[in-house]
Amino acid sequence: MICPECKNEGKKSNVYEGYSTCTAMGFINYYDEDGKHHSHDPNVTTLHFHCSNGHSWGKSHSHSCWCGWGEKK
Repeated sequence: MICPECKNEGKKSNVYEGYSTCTAMGFINYYDEDGKHHSHDPNVTTLHFHCSNGHSWGKSHSHSCWCGWGEKK
C-alpha cells in the first residue's frame, strides 16, 4: 500500500491500517429454487489508513453475489 498523496508529491512514507467501519443494513441470505446460495449484502465496509506524513484516506468495499447482484455496471 502506497499513500496516494505521498506518491503524487514524490515522497516516501509508512502506511498504517486504522479502524474499519461498516454500514448496518439488514439482509437475508437465501437459497434459490435450484439450491444455489445467494448473499445480497448491501453493506459497504471501509478500511481507514494514515501515513507517517500525516495523510489519511479510506478504501471501501461493496459486496456482490455470484449471480451478478451488486456488480458495478
